[in-house]
Amino acid sequence: MVRTADVVVIGGGVMGCSIAYNLKKKGVKRVVVVERRGIGEETSSACDGGVNLQTKAPGPALKLAKRSVKIYETLSQELDYDVHFEKYGGMVMVDSPELMGVIEHSVADQVAAGVDVSILSGDEARKMEPCLSKRVTAVTYCPDDGRVSPIYTTIGYAKAAARMGVEFLTNTAVTDVTVEDGQVTGVETTQGTIRAETVVNACGVYAPEIGRMVGVDIPIVPRKGNIVVTEQVAPCVKHNLICARYIALKHNPDLAKTSDDPSMRLGVNLFLEQTHDGNIIFGSNREWGGFDKSTSYEILCAICNYSTNFVPFLKELNIIRTFAGLRPYCEGGPILGPVDGLNGFVMAAGHEGDGIAMAPITGDIMSDYVISGKVTEDIAPFLFSRFSKK
Repeated sequence: MVRTADVVVIGGGVMGCSIAYNLKKKGVKRVVVVERRGIGEETSSACDGGVNLQTKAPGPALKLAKRSVKIYETLSQELDYDVHFEKYGGMVMVDSPELMGVIEHSVADQVAAGVDVSILSGDEARKMEPCLSKRVTAVTYCPDDGRVSPIYTTIGYAKAAARMGVEFLTNTAVTDVTVEDGQVTGVETTQGTIRAETVVNACGVYAPEIGRMVGVDIPIVPRKGNIVVTEQVAPCVKHNLICARYIALKHNPDLAKTSDDPSMRLGVNLFLEQTHDGNIIFGSNREWGGFDKSTSYEILCAICNYSTNFVPFLKELNIIRTFAGLRPYCEGGPILGPVDGLNGFVMAAGHEGDGIAMAPITGDIMSDYVISGKVTEDIAPFLFSRFSKK
Protein backbone atom coordinates (compact mmCIF):
# COMPACT_ATOMS: atom_id res chain seq x y z
CA MET A 1 0.00 0.00 0.00
CA VAL A 2 1.28 3.49 -0.87
CA ARG A 3 0.27 6.48 1.24
CA THR A 4 1.12 10.14 0.75
CA ALA A 5 1.78 12.73 3.44
CA ASP A 6 3.06 16.23 3.83
CA VAL A 7 5.09 15.24 6.90
CA VAL A 8 6.02 11.85 8.37
CA VAL A 9 6.97 11.91 12.05
CA ILE A 10 8.98 8.84 13.06
CA GLY A 11 8.47 8.14 16.76
CA GLY A 12 5.29 8.00 18.82
CA GLY A 13 6.71 9.22 22.12
CA VAL A 14 5.92 12.53 23.76
CA MET A 15 8.20 14.42 21.35
CA GLY A 16 6.76 12.94 18.17
CA CYS A 17 3.17 13.35 19.38
CA SER A 18 3.75 16.96 20.38
CA ILE A 19 5.29 17.77 16.99
CA ALA A 20 2.48 16.01 15.10
CA TYR A 21 -0.18 17.83 17.12
CA ASN A 22 1.43 21.22 16.56
CA LEU A 23 1.86 20.59 12.82
CA LYS A 24 -1.82 19.77 12.45
CA LYS A 25 -2.87 22.65 14.68
CA LYS A 26 -0.98 25.04 12.41
CA GLY A 27 -2.61 23.79 9.25
CA VAL A 28 -0.46 21.00 7.80
CA LYS A 29 -2.97 18.78 6.00
CA ARG A 30 -1.48 15.29 5.95
CA VAL A 31 0.59 14.26 8.98
CA VAL A 32 1.47 10.61 9.67
CA VAL A 33 3.14 9.31 12.83
CA VAL A 34 4.93 5.98 12.51
CA GLU A 35 5.71 4.09 15.74
CA ARG A 36 7.11 0.58 15.84
CA ARG A 37 5.48 -0.17 19.19
CA GLY A 38 2.57 1.59 20.90
CA ILE A 39 2.20 5.27 21.67
CA GLY A 40 4.51 6.28 24.52
CA GLU A 41 5.77 2.74 25.19
CA GLU A 42 9.48 3.61 25.22
CA THR A 43 11.20 6.41 27.19
CA SER A 44 8.01 8.46 27.61
CA SER A 45 6.55 5.81 29.92
CA ALA A 46 9.79 5.04 31.76
CA CYS A 47 10.68 8.35 33.39
CA ASP A 48 9.67 10.80 36.10
CA GLY A 49 7.34 13.75 35.56
CA GLY A 50 9.52 16.61 36.78
CA VAL A 51 9.16 19.87 34.87
CA ASN A 52 11.99 21.67 36.60
CA LEU A 53 13.70 24.96 35.83
CA GLN A 54 16.43 24.86 38.45
CA THR A 55 18.01 21.72 36.99
CA LYS A 56 18.73 23.55 33.71
CA ALA A 57 21.98 25.42 33.18
CA PRO A 58 21.48 29.04 32.07
CA GLY A 59 21.44 29.39 28.30
CA PRO A 60 19.22 28.43 25.36
CA ALA A 61 17.79 25.29 27.02
CA LEU A 62 16.70 27.19 30.13
CA LYS A 63 15.01 29.87 28.00
CA LEU A 64 13.04 27.17 26.17
CA ALA A 65 12.20 25.38 29.43
CA LYS A 66 10.63 28.56 30.84
CA ARG A 67 8.42 28.83 27.75
CA SER A 68 7.56 25.13 28.02
CA VAL A 69 6.28 25.63 31.57
CA LYS A 70 4.00 28.42 30.28
CA ILE A 71 2.52 26.03 27.72
CA TYR A 72 2.00 23.36 30.37
CA GLU A 73 -0.06 25.77 32.48
CA THR A 74 -2.94 25.58 29.98
CA LEU A 75 -2.14 22.34 28.17
CA SER A 76 -4.86 20.21 29.79
CA GLN A 77 -7.50 22.66 28.60
CA GLU A 78 -5.94 22.90 25.13
CA LEU A 79 -5.80 19.14 24.63
CA ASP A 80 -9.09 18.50 26.44
CA TYR A 81 -7.18 15.86 28.40
CA ASP A 82 -5.85 16.14 31.96
CA VAL A 83 -2.05 15.82 31.89
CA HIS A 84 -1.91 16.36 35.68
CA PHE A 85 0.37 19.39 35.55
CA GLU A 86 0.79 21.31 38.79
CA LYS A 87 3.35 23.82 39.99
CA TYR A 88 4.25 22.10 43.22
CA GLY A 89 7.62 23.83 43.50
CA GLY A 90 10.95 22.06 43.64
CA MET A 91 13.71 21.64 46.20
CA VAL A 92 17.32 20.71 45.54
CA MET A 93 18.58 19.20 48.80
CA VAL A 94 22.09 19.78 50.14
CA ASP A 95 23.68 17.40 52.61
CA SER A 96 27.38 18.30 52.51
CA PRO A 97 29.55 21.43 52.60
CA GLU A 98 31.19 20.44 49.29
CA LEU A 99 27.87 20.41 47.45
CA MET A 100 26.79 23.67 49.07
CA GLY A 101 29.41 25.47 47.00
CA VAL A 102 28.09 23.88 43.82
CA ILE A 103 24.54 24.93 44.65
CA GLU A 104 25.44 28.50 45.59
CA HIS A 105 27.17 28.94 42.24
CA SER A 106 24.23 27.37 40.41
CA VAL A 107 21.66 29.57 42.16
CA ALA A 108 23.63 32.74 41.39
CA ASP A 109 23.72 31.82 37.70
CA GLN A 110 20.02 31.00 37.60
CA VAL A 111 18.94 34.15 39.41
CA ALA A 112 20.96 36.13 36.88
CA ALA A 113 19.06 34.25 34.15
CA GLY A 114 15.70 35.23 35.62
CA VAL A 115 14.76 32.05 37.51
CA ASP A 116 12.88 32.53 40.78
CA VAL A 117 15.11 30.42 43.02
CA SER A 118 16.45 30.97 46.53
CA ILE A 119 18.41 29.13 49.23
CA LEU A 120 16.60 28.04 52.40
CA SER A 121 18.07 26.54 55.55
CA GLY A 122 17.31 22.95 56.42
CA ASP A 123 14.89 24.02 59.16
CA GLU A 124 13.07 26.39 56.81
CA ALA A 125 12.79 23.60 54.26
CA ARG A 126 11.37 21.13 56.82
CA LYS A 127 8.60 23.60 57.70
CA MET A 128 7.53 23.42 54.04
CA GLU A 129 8.38 19.72 53.53
CA PRO A 130 8.25 17.83 56.87
CA CYS A 131 9.36 14.54 55.32
CA LEU A 132 12.96 15.78 54.96
CA SER A 133 15.57 14.34 57.30
CA LYS A 134 17.86 16.35 59.57
CA ARG A 135 20.65 15.43 57.21
CA VAL A 136 19.35 18.08 54.78
CA THR A 137 21.24 21.23 55.78
CA ALA A 138 19.86 23.50 53.06
CA VAL A 139 17.76 23.47 49.91
CA THR A 140 17.34 25.62 46.87
CA TYR A 141 13.66 26.36 46.31
CA CYS A 142 11.98 27.23 43.01
CA PRO A 143 8.20 27.80 43.15
CA ASP A 144 7.92 27.49 39.36
CA ASP A 145 9.08 23.87 39.23
CA GLY A 146 6.22 21.58 38.35
CA ARG A 147 5.15 18.02 37.80
CA VAL A 148 3.20 16.26 35.08
CA SER A 149 2.19 12.75 34.12
CA PRO A 150 4.53 11.70 31.28
CA ILE A 151 2.21 9.06 29.86
CA TYR A 152 -0.92 11.23 30.19
CA THR A 153 0.92 14.03 28.39
CA THR A 154 1.93 11.69 25.56
CA ILE A 155 -1.56 10.23 25.24
CA GLY A 156 -3.13 13.68 25.49
CA TYR A 157 -1.10 14.95 22.55
CA ALA A 158 -1.81 11.78 20.55
CA LYS A 159 -5.57 11.88 21.15
CA ALA A 160 -5.82 15.58 20.30
CA ALA A 161 -3.73 15.05 17.15
CA ALA A 162 -5.87 12.09 16.07
CA ARG A 163 -9.07 14.07 16.56
CA MET A 164 -7.72 16.68 14.15
CA GLY A 165 -6.84 14.07 11.55
CA VAL A 166 -3.26 12.97 12.21
CA GLU A 167 -2.84 9.33 11.14
CA PHE A 168 -1.03 7.04 13.59
CA LEU A 169 0.57 3.83 12.36
CA THR A 170 1.48 1.87 15.50
CA ASN A 171 3.28 -1.47 15.62
CA THR A 172 4.82 -0.32 12.36
CA ALA A 173 8.59 -0.16 11.81
CA VAL A 174 10.36 2.19 9.42
CA THR A 175 12.68 0.05 7.32
CA ASP A 176 14.14 2.79 5.11
CA VAL A 177 14.09 6.52 4.44
CA THR A 178 14.25 7.17 0.70
CA VAL A 179 16.29 10.02 -0.74
CA GLU A 180 16.75 11.21 -4.33
CA ASP A 181 19.39 13.80 -5.24
CA GLY A 182 19.63 14.99 -1.64
CA GLN A 183 15.85 15.31 -1.19
CA VAL A 184 13.83 13.06 1.10
CA THR A 185 11.05 11.36 -0.85
CA GLY A 186 9.43 9.20 1.81
CA VAL A 187 9.76 6.19 4.07
CA GLU A 188 9.38 2.45 3.66
CA THR A 189 7.55 0.75 6.50
CA THR A 190 6.27 -2.69 7.41
CA GLN A 191 2.86 -1.41 6.30
CA GLY A 192 4.04 -0.10 2.96
CA THR A 193 5.41 3.08 1.42
CA ILE A 194 4.64 6.62 2.56
CA ARG A 195 5.63 9.30 0.07
CA ALA A 196 6.58 12.57 1.75
CA GLU A 197 9.15 15.33 1.27
CA THR A 198 9.58 15.97 5.00
CA VAL A 199 10.51 13.35 7.59
CA VAL A 200 10.99 14.21 11.26
CA ASN A 201 13.29 11.91 13.23
CA ALA A 202 11.81 12.00 16.76
CA CYS A 203 12.96 8.53 17.80
CA GLY A 204 14.85 9.39 20.98
CA VAL A 205 17.47 6.74 21.73
CA TYR A 206 16.69 5.06 18.40
CA ALA A 207 17.32 8.20 16.33
CA PRO A 208 20.77 6.94 15.20
CA GLU A 209 19.07 3.90 13.64
CA ILE A 210 17.02 6.20 11.41
CA GLY A 211 20.10 8.30 10.72
CA ARG A 212 21.98 5.31 9.36
CA MET A 213 19.23 4.85 6.77
CA VAL A 214 20.28 8.17 5.19
CA GLY A 215 24.02 7.79 5.85
CA VAL A 216 24.15 10.14 8.85
CA ASP A 217 25.97 9.33 12.10
CA ILE A 218 23.78 10.80 14.85
CA PRO A 219 25.68 11.07 18.19
CA ILE A 220 22.86 10.08 20.52
CA VAL A 221 23.45 7.24 22.97
CA PRO A 222 21.14 5.61 25.55
CA ARG A 223 21.81 6.41 29.18
CA LYS A 224 19.96 4.12 31.58
CA GLY A 225 18.31 5.00 34.88
CA ASN A 226 16.71 2.65 37.43
CA ILE A 227 13.48 3.83 39.08
CA VAL A 228 11.47 2.62 42.08
CA VAL A 229 7.68 2.90 42.55
CA THR A 230 5.99 2.49 45.94
CA GLU A 231 2.45 1.63 46.93
CA GLN A 232 -0.16 4.40 46.95
CA VAL A 233 -0.23 6.48 50.13
CA ALA A 234 -2.02 9.62 51.31
CA PRO A 235 -0.43 12.93 50.14
CA CYS A 236 2.81 13.31 52.06
CA VAL A 237 5.38 14.78 49.65
CA LYS A 238 4.47 18.28 48.50
CA HIS A 239 7.42 19.21 46.28
CA ASN A 240 9.70 17.78 43.62
CA LEU A 241 12.73 16.65 45.60
CA ILE A 242 16.16 16.45 43.98
CA CYS A 243 19.53 15.96 45.63
CA ALA A 244 22.40 18.32 44.93
CA ARG A 245 24.40 15.36 43.65
CA TYR A 246 21.91 15.12 40.77
CA ILE A 247 22.85 18.62 39.67
CA ALA A 248 26.56 18.01 40.16
CA LEU A 249 26.56 14.76 38.14
CA LYS A 250 24.36 16.24 35.42
CA HIS A 251 26.81 19.04 34.74
CA ASN A 252 29.99 17.10 35.54
CA PRO A 253 29.55 13.32 35.01
CA ASP A 254 33.24 12.67 35.64
CA LEU A 255 32.69 13.27 39.38
CA ALA A 256 31.38 9.70 39.63
CA LYS A 257 34.68 8.28 38.41
CA THR A 258 36.79 9.91 41.14
CA SER A 259 34.43 9.62 44.13
CA ASP A 260 35.19 7.48 47.18
CA ASP A 261 31.45 6.89 47.65
CA PRO A 262 30.41 3.52 46.10
CA SER A 263 26.89 4.77 45.34
CA MET A 264 28.23 7.82 43.56
CA ARG A 265 30.52 5.64 41.46
CA LEU A 266 27.34 3.83 40.37
CA GLY A 267 25.92 7.20 39.31
CA VAL A 268 23.23 7.05 42.02
CA ASN A 269 21.38 10.28 42.77
CA LEU A 270 17.89 11.23 43.90
CA PHE A 271 14.77 12.68 42.41
CA LEU A 272 11.54 11.97 44.25
CA GLU A 273 7.92 12.88 43.59
CA GLN A 274 4.46 11.74 44.61
CA THR A 275 2.18 11.11 41.68
CA HIS A 276 -1.40 12.27 41.25
CA ASP A 277 -2.54 8.75 42.27
CA GLY A 278 -0.43 8.68 45.44
CA ASN A 279 2.48 6.46 44.40
CA ILE A 280 5.95 7.72 45.22
CA ILE A 281 8.46 7.47 42.39
CA PHE A 282 12.14 7.85 43.10
CA GLY A 283 15.51 7.08 41.63
CA SER A 284 17.79 7.15 39.83
CA ASN A 285 21.24 6.56 38.41
CA ARG A 286 23.14 7.27 35.21
CA GLU A 287 24.85 4.40 33.44
CA TRP A 288 25.95 3.44 29.96
CA GLY A 289 24.45 0.05 29.22
CA GLY A 290 23.49 0.14 25.58
CA PHE A 291 19.86 -0.77 24.97
CA ASP A 292 19.60 -3.14 27.93
CA LYS A 293 16.51 -2.14 29.95
CA SER A 294 16.98 -4.65 32.76
CA THR A 295 17.16 -3.35 36.30
CA SER A 296 20.12 -3.93 38.60
CA TYR A 297 19.55 -5.29 42.12
CA GLU A 298 22.81 -3.70 43.29
CA ILE A 299 21.86 -0.29 41.92
CA LEU A 300 18.26 -0.47 43.18
CA CYS A 301 19.54 -1.26 46.70
CA ALA A 302 21.97 1.66 46.47
CA ILE A 303 19.16 3.97 45.31
CA CYS A 304 16.91 2.89 48.21
CA ASN A 305 19.64 3.27 50.82
CA TYR A 306 20.70 6.65 49.45
CA SER A 307 17.12 7.96 49.23
CA THR A 308 16.24 7.12 52.83
CA ASN A 309 19.05 9.41 53.97
CA PHE A 310 16.93 12.30 52.72
CA VAL A 311 13.37 10.96 53.18
CA PRO A 312 13.45 8.42 56.06
CA PHE A 313 9.78 7.35 55.92
CA LEU A 314 10.47 5.56 52.63
CA LYS A 315 11.67 2.66 54.79
CA GLU A 316 8.05 2.07 55.86
CA LEU A 317 6.62 1.76 52.34
CA ASN A 318 6.19 -1.28 50.12
CA ILE A 319 7.80 -1.24 46.70
CA ILE A 320 5.34 -2.43 44.03
CA ARG A 321 7.61 -2.31 41.00
CA THR A 322 10.91 -1.17 39.56
CA PHE A 323 11.89 -0.38 36.00
CA ALA A 324 14.68 1.12 33.95
CA GLY A 325 14.36 3.74 31.24
CA LEU A 326 16.72 4.81 28.49
CA ARG A 327 17.41 8.53 28.11
CA PRO A 328 18.65 9.83 24.74
CA TYR A 329 21.92 11.52 25.73
CA CYS A 330 23.57 13.94 23.33
CA GLU A 331 26.52 16.17 24.12
CA GLY A 332 25.48 19.80 24.22
CA GLY A 333 21.74 19.10 24.35
CA PRO A 334 19.20 17.91 21.79
CA ILE A 335 19.58 17.96 18.01
CA LEU A 336 16.88 20.09 16.43
CA GLY A 337 16.29 21.17 12.85
CA PRO A 338 17.78 20.35 9.46
CA VAL A 339 20.70 18.15 8.52
CA ASP A 340 22.96 19.74 5.91
CA GLY A 341 22.84 18.01 2.55
CA LEU A 342 19.55 16.21 3.26
CA ASN A 343 16.66 18.43 2.32
CA GLY A 344 13.51 17.42 4.19
CA PHE A 345 15.26 15.36 6.90
CA VAL A 346 14.55 17.03 10.26
CA MET A 347 15.95 16.12 13.67
CA ALA A 348 14.09 16.37 16.99
CA ALA A 349 15.85 14.05 19.47
CA GLY A 350 18.51 13.89 22.17
CA HIS A 351 16.84 15.62 25.13
CA GLU A 352 18.15 13.04 27.65
CA GLY A 353 16.14 13.50 30.87
CA ASP A 354 14.54 16.77 29.80
CA GLY A 355 12.21 15.36 27.15
CA ILE A 356 9.01 15.58 29.21
CA ALA A 357 9.78 19.12 30.37
CA MET A 358 10.72 20.27 26.86
CA ALA A 359 8.08 18.46 24.78
CA PRO A 360 5.54 21.31 24.55
CA ILE A 361 8.02 23.95 23.40
CA THR A 362 9.84 21.51 21.11
CA GLY A 363 6.59 20.66 19.35
CA ASP A 364 5.88 24.36 18.93
CA ILE A 365 9.24 25.45 17.53
CA MET A 366 9.81 22.35 15.39
CA SER A 367 6.41 22.66 13.74
CA ASP A 368 7.27 26.29 12.97
CA TYR A 369 10.53 25.16 11.36
CA VAL A 370 8.89 22.42 9.28
CA ILE A 371 6.29 24.87 7.97
CA SER A 372 8.59 27.85 7.32
CA GLY A 373 11.96 26.21 6.66
CA LYS A 374 13.59 29.02 8.66
CA VAL A 375 16.20 28.33 11.35
CA THR A 376 15.35 30.67 14.22
CA GLU A 377 17.40 31.55 17.29
CA ASP A 378 15.38 28.95 19.22
CA ILE A 379 16.90 26.00 17.36
CA ALA A 380 20.18 27.52 16.10
CA PRO A 381 22.18 26.37 19.20
CA PHE A 382 20.94 22.80 18.69
CA LEU A 383 21.61 22.25 14.99
CA PHE A 384 23.25 19.02 13.83
CA SER A 385 25.90 21.13 12.08
CA ARG A 386 27.51 21.89 15.45
CA PHE A 387 29.13 18.45 15.31
CA SER A 388 30.61 18.88 11.84
CA LYS A 389 32.03 22.23 12.94
CA LYS A 390 33.91 20.45 15.73
